[in-house]
Amino acid sequence: MTTADDALVVIPRRTRVLHTLRVAGWLAADHFGADAPLTDATLFTQVPTPRGDMITLTPAGEHAAEVELGAVCRHLSPAGRDHIAALLDRFEQADPRIKNAVTAFQRDRGTVTARAVLELHREVAELLTAIGDALPLWDEYPARFATVVALIESGDLDSVASPLRDSYHTVWHLLHRDLRLVADCP
Repeated sequence: MTTADDALVVIPRRTRVLHTLRVAGWLAADHFGADAPLTDATLFTQVPTPRGDMITLTPAGEHAAEVELGAVCRHLSPAGRDHIAALLDRFEQADPRIKNAVTAFQRDRGTVTARAVLELHREVAELLTAIGDALPLWDEYPARFATVVALIESGDLDSVASPLRDSYHTVWHLLHRDLRLVADCP
């Protein structure tokens, strides 16, 4: 169930791409697939980074992302906004514990500290699913978490906290930023 007045809120592809880049800052073009609307040079620009060329928003793109998120937020009912605020509150209650577990992993990179992150994930998995169900903009997060959890379980320790890919820490950080952007939306 979504938190919108109209349970069938449709998020246009352009809005998703703009919002995703606003949350992440920059991403490789292949993150979006071949059909992504990235050709408008007034909204998107390609920048060289140590990780290769990345797509980011221009100032006009940042503005467009903000305006289009505002349009999405106008579909939220008061009950929907309250639900999002409650989800954000639950997320922020778990946030210090997740960050502490990730910090412990970064200090002592190994299977024991990685397991601690996985144990905390099991405690918040239902919350992450509820967030993914709350708004179509968030529907990809549960699958992203499932992917990194499976990688960690298979022994891929880079999936705990690498800043160079979708690691548990990276996805957690992006979801937190995403929740805040929507919760603070006028």
